[in-house]
Formats: sequence, C-alpha cells, structure tokens
Amino acid sequence: AAAIMLMTQHSIGWLFAIMGAILAASLYSKHQRTQKELSKVHDFNSFCTQYDSADTKLELLGLTITDEYAVVTLPFLQIFPLDDMEKFEVGLQGDIRKVLFLTDKSGKRHKIAETQKGDALQEEFDKAYEAVRAHFNNGQEA
Repeated sequence: AAAIMLMTQHSIGWLFAIMGAILAASLYSKHQRTQKELSKVHDFNSFCTQYDSADTKLELLGLTITDEYAVVTLPFLQIFPLDDMEKFEVGLQGDIRKVLFLTDKSGKRHKIAETQKGDALQEEFDKAYEAVRAHFNNGQEA
C-alpha cells in the first residue's frame, strides 16, 4: 500500500512505509527473543510432549510447570529449565502482593508468577507454588 501511494504522489505513503518498517522491526525482535528462549530447550520433542501433558497449566498466570521446565507466556515467552535453578522463593509485600521467583545457580532471580490481593489469582498462585515446591523436594530426596 505504501509503494502504491508513493508512486501516485500521496504523501501518506511515507507514513505507511514508516509504520511498515516499525512493524517489521518489532516482529523481528520478537522472533529473536522467542528463538533465544527456545534455545534453552535441550530436546524439543520431549519439551512439546511435557508441555502438552503438563499437570500444572495456569492460564491466568501464563505459567506452565512441566517435569523439566517452567514456561512463562505472559507478557512474553520465557523458558526456565528447572535443573538449572538452585532454589525457589516467595516474595511477600505484606498481605497485598506475592511473587514466586526461581533463582538460578548464579544467584539471579526470575519472576514466574505474581498475585495481588483481590485479583482472584490466589488459587492459581498456590498451585504454581505447590508444583515448584514438589519439583525441588523431589530433587532433594534423590
């Protein structure tokens, strides 16, 4: 559309061309970020199988806990291999807000779930906490 408008001497064609370039750059950036996250997956077929059959899928939180991964889809895709994580933590801000973190072996914390008082996500947050806790408790017993 931008090319046609520019050929017919419509100045709005420049606006279309600029918007198209911005959209292309945004899509390329999102694609790069997604590819970076997917590179953390060691066996893609196993990952897909685990993701599809995961017991803990929390759509409102945008979180799926599989046997080997924590997959966050909101606001964008993040994949955390659970074996690369040292521990999990819950950050509390009084009785107003709770945040579930995974801490990797270098000490960096990664937020995987969050809930605030009155947002109706308390039950999903508790399920996420239990799934992560179960993974770490199973690792300690081995």
